[in-house]
Amino acid sequence: MNMEELAYRLRDRINSYIHSDRRAIKVLSRLVAFSIFAAIISTIAPTLADELSTDPSMMEPVAASTQAPSSTSTETTTASPSPTPTSTTAEAAVIRPTISNSSPAPLPESSDSATATGPGVALEVQPSYLMKIPRSIAVDPRAATRFAPHIYASVDDPAVEYTMVCISGAGLRLDIAQKGAANNSDEGSDLISGDQSGLLIISSATNRAINLLNSQGGLFISSPSGGLAGRSLTFRFLAVTKPVADPALCGAAQSAATTALRPLELGLSTVKGGGKLK
Repeated sequence: MNMEELAYRLRDRINSYIHSDRRAIKVLSRLVAFSIFAAIISTIAPTLADELSTDPSMMEPVAASTQAPSSTSTETTTASPSPTPTSTTAEAAVIRPTISNSSPAPLPESSDSATATGPGVALEVQPSYLMKIPRSIAVDPRAATRFAPHIYASVDDPAVEYTMVCISGAGLRLDIAQKGAANNSDEGSDLISGDQSGLLIISSATNRAINLLNSQGGLFISSPSGGLAGRSLTFRFLAVTKPVADPALCGAAQSAATTALRPLELGLSTVKGGGKLK
């Protein structure tokens, strides 16, 4: 008989005793099992207690921490003047200073109302305009009126949105838009000043200002006294923050062009030859 068969028979015999129908055998088998378990516990427990008592780590006392927690706030401690009879240690009264809100006031928000309602001004750095303006215009020596050719001007700078155009001519009368009427406007996005005078100012978006100058046939030039020959026109272009028609700003323009009104070379003594019609 091997060990496995012996263990199997022993376990079967114990199981039959525990679950036996006879009450006396069942009680006796349980008492025997309980006695064996108690004997095992009584043998192991003293040995385990001896091992724990000889462990140095179990015998070292734990040092109490005496370091007070750090605090960033300043506290004032005052001792109680008269401790109560039942209290052996006076409790300290802690007075904490009042913390005021020292956060800075919010910065004032920038407002565009002043820029929106204030007058336009010239840009500090004036750009260079691309101008296509004739240097001279041929006129009849006896002519007192003439339409100027269309002009072109532009600027390759995204920061420039509005332009003021100043056109001047000594002894001349300048007329744009509806001819024969003073088409001046001092409000809105298109400003015109000095129409029907010797100093004409147009201020609007750059392309819009050039279109106004070239509208309805273009700039009409007339001379109240004498002919146009020998006179000249001066064009000045000024970048501004918003439409403005101020003659005082014309001198700050960095882009300018002059057109001379030269007489045609016609001789008054020219003799025309005769001819016969067939």
